[in-house]
Amino acid sequence: MIVSILVFLLGVGLLVGGAWLLIGGGTRVAAILGVPSVVIGLTVVAFGTSAPELFVSAVGAWKGSTALVLGNVIGSNVANLGIILATAALIRPVIVERGLVRGEFPLLLAVSILFAGLTWDGELSRVDAAVLLVIFVGFMYWTLRDTGRGAPQEAPAYDAPGGHMVRAIAVGLAMVAGGVLGLAFGGHLIITSALDLALRLGASETLIGLTLVAVGTSLPELATTIVAATRREDDLAVGNIVGSNLFNILAVAGPVGLYRPLREAEGGVAFQLVTMVMLTVLVFVMILVGRGALGRGRGAALLSIYVAIMIVWTSAA
Repeated sequence: MIVSILVFLLGVGLLVGGAWLLIGGGTRVAAILGVPSVVIGLTVVAFGTSAPELFVSAVGAWKGSTALVLGNVIGSNVANLGIILATAALIRPVIVERGLVRGEFPLLLAVSILFAGLTWDGELSRVDAAVLLVIFVGFMYWTLRDTGRGAPQEAPAYDAPGGHMVRAIAVGLAMVAGGVLGLAFGGHLIITSALDLALRLGASETLIGLTLVAVGTSLPELATTIVAATRREDDLAVGNIVGSNLFNILAVAGPVGLYRPLREAEGGVAFQLVTMVMLTVLVFVMILVGRGALGRGRGAALLSIYVAIMIVWTSAA
C-alpha cells in the first residue's frame, strides 16, 4: 500500500507540474496576443487546470474504470467550489466580474443540472456525451467571440517585435508540449495507484474518484487560484473555477463518454449529483446576495460545507 501511495503522490506531482507548464505556456502566448484576463481564465487557464481531470478520466475509461471517471468529474466540481473558491475568498474577498454573474455562472448551473439529469440513472451514454460536446463547442465559440470583454492583458516584458516575440511564442508552445507529457504520465500513475488503493482498502472506484482522485486532480486549480487571489486578479481566479467546472462536465465527461459510455455499477450517483448541483446553486446565491462579492465569512462557510460533504460521502459508501 505504501508503494501505491508513493506512486499516487508522484502522479499528482507530475499532474501539477504538467498543468503549470501548460498554463504558463498558454497564458504566455495569450498575453502576447492581448487576450483579456477573464477570457484567459475561462479558456486557457481553465483548460490547463482541467487537463488533469481529462487525462485521468481518459486513462480510466481506457482501462474500463468508468465509475472512477464519473466520481472524478463530480468530485472535482465540488472541490473547485468547496475548497478552491472558498480558499480564494479566505485569502481576500473576491469580486466576481459582472459578465460571469450574468453569463457563465448561470450556464454552469444549467450544465450541472443537465449533467445530473443525463447521469441520474448511473450512466452517461454516447448520445448524452455528444450533447455535452456540442454544448462545449458552442460555449467556446461564444467565449472566444467576446474577446473585447474586460480589460486586456498588459503587454508582458517579453512582448517585443520581431524575433523576440517569435521566440517567446516558441517557448510558450514548448511549455505546453511539456505540460501535456507530464499530464499524460501523471494521469497514468494516478489511475494505476488509485485502483490499487481502492482494491486494498475495499473502497468503491466511485468513492476513490469522488475524494482522493478529485482532490488530486484539483490541485492545479488550487495553486492557480491562490496565486491569482494574492495578486488581486479576481477575474482570472473566478474565471478559472467557473471555466474548470464547465470544462470538467463538457470537455471531460463529453469526449471521454463518447469514447466509452460512463457507467456507475455500485448503485448510482444520484445523491452525489444532487450535492454538486445544490452546492453550485448555493455559491450562485451567495454571489447574488453579496452583489458580486464573496467575502471571508462565506468562504469559511463553503469550506465547512465541503468538509461536511466529504464526511457524508465517505460514511455513506
